Amino acid sequence: MSSAPLSPVYGVLQNASMVDFPGKLAAVFFLTGCNFKCGFCHNAALMGRVDAAGLPWTEVEQISRKFRDNWVEGAVVTGGEPTLNPGVFQVVEKLREWGFAIKLDTNGSRPRILEKLLPQVDYVAMDVKFAPADYPARAGFADVAALTESIRLIREQAKAYEFRTTVIEAWHDADAMRAIGEWVRGAKLHVLQAFVPRPELPDPACRDMPETRAETLHAYADLLRPYVDRVEIRGEF
Repeated sequence: MSSAPLSPVYGVLQNASMVDFPGKLAAVFFLTGCNFKCGFCHNAALMGRVDAAGLPWTEVEQISRKFRDNWVEGAVVTGGEPTLNPGVFQVVEKLREWGFAIKLDTNGSRPRILEKLLPQVDYVAMDVKFAPADYPARAGFADVAALTESIRLIREQAKAYEFRTTVIEAWHDADAMRAIGEWVRGAKLHVLQAFVPRPELPDPACRDMPETRAETLHAYADLLRPYVDRVEIRGEF
């Protein structure tokens, strides 16, 4: 284990989350850096350098032990894209050592790293942001084969998992949802969630887009059901 005083953890959500780890009250740990350029990213402040200075390990441990003392069982490792940071393995190891069940959030862009992490985590959530053909234009990422491999690995090797899509009505139509369904065919769970505009989104056009309507989410859930075991709409719908 490295003796470096600084951890890869850039930040920790102040309060435990009841929504980020299904079935568990969870602490949320952020790593920096992302290889996507999504205009609707809600964590755009974490999209910078992968090697941005993290919190001291002593502080991360103190925060973790306080959460554990308050009945928090889960830890979410998120970003940015956590698999970009070589320290993600150390973060997972430490959180496991401190008694947490581990959930990993990923965009699926680094299947070889993901494959090494899968035995070490209890739950994986992969964002399936668009139909495969739309990734280059919408996410600035063209290696669809890497995403396809991550989907396969998660379906076959993850202990528990979900795929999830944030539905933006201007960008996701029925054909796109069917293409996503075909891509993840055979999955146990696909989650749909509403897009919510915010003034800090990186693409100014996204800041003025409307919030996703409930009827659209329900209609798209119906489109996905032939492809996966279960579809869930997450939020207040």
